[in-house]
Amino acid sequence: MESIPDSGVYVLVIPVRKACTLSAGALGRLELREGYYAYVGRAGRGLGARLARHTCRAGKRLHWHVDYLLERACVEEIWVFPLRAGECVLAARLEREGARREGLRSFGSSDCRCAGHLLYLGSVKPLPPGDSVMVITRPERAT
Repeated sequence: MESIPDSGVYVLVIPVRKACTLSAGALGRLELREGYYAYVGRAGRGLGARLARHTCRAGKRLHWHVDYLLERACVEEIWVFPLRAGECVLAARLEREGARREGLRSFGSSDCRCAGHLLYLGSVKPLPPGDSVMVITRPERAT
């Protein structure tokens, strides 16, 4: 596997196997339906460590909104993009391409003004965009 760049924007592809209600800290309760979700994040440095944290469940402190989701579901794939792609721009692009944010507003976007960084992709796992610089499949630990 290629080495993970030190910085970048990433998409965690997360399957939710059964509809559920998620309590996400101060964000409150979210209704999640069965299917694939994309969580868009960014790391200005230490991307490998960030991805490893997202793919490791044991003993993790709940810090980001996505941590609450990852208590119930596992990352199935990670798409990595250059940092210049921008997480809000990438989330908006996924939405233009058919992903939905209904009921997911503000998830993962407490440090910006966009509509949210969690999107519902549908019941079929999507293919990664062609401009991703790296695709990590079945990450058990992304280090």
